[in-house]
Amino acid sequence: MEPYVITIGRELGSGGKAIATLMAEQLHIPVYDRKLIQLAAQESGFSPDIFKRADETPNRGLMSHIIRNLTAPLSSFSNLYSNSLSKEALFNVQADTIRRVAEQESCIIVGRCSDYILRNHPRHFSIFVRANYDDRIAFLQTRQPMTSDEARQLIDRTDTLRADYHNLYAETNWGDSRAYDLCINTSVLGIERTAHLLLDVVRSALDITD
Repeated sequence: MEPYVITIGRELGSGGKAIATLMAEQLHIPVYDRKLIQLAAQESGFSPDIFKRADETPNRGLMSHIIRNLTAPLSSFSNLYSNSLSKEALFNVQADTIRRVAEQESCIIVGRCSDYILRNHPRHFSIFVRANYDDRIAFLQTRQPMTSDEARQLIDRTDTLRADYHNLYAETNWGDSRAYDLCINTSVLGIERTAHLLLDVVRSALDITD
């Protein structure tokens, strides 16, 4: 049977990554998040730091339309980088890595516009995870020491960057329910119960029998 892939977009503090981890443990498949940066770096020959600087942040340079439509092999990107390689070209390198991973193995991919990149994958289920604002603040404060104001600033800044990044490269809008197979609010059931519910849904939708 063909590999399946679950993509998860998420608001900061909604528990999207935690849900991905819980689901992956039950399905016995890997989760790809920042790990994709290492894979893209290995395949392209660029330093991982280059991808980290461009990770889920937008760039609206004049070359966006040109770079987005490049069909040259990955090796040619080294020449582009020597001429101020744009974030769009780095996005294309990472998109190639995402497609390759999804073709080779069943997995969960978090963020990085993967819902749109894999829109034509034959066994793909896309999820967007959100939560009530106060719950997101509380979630962040359990992860690291910060004030409520600091958590709000981090949420607003991160969500804006993620939305801009997604909306620049995709034809759909980040967080718009019409762009995903399922959107869910973790404030209703909590993270663990939400993960169990999503497991039932994706097993049925993707015909997972393990």
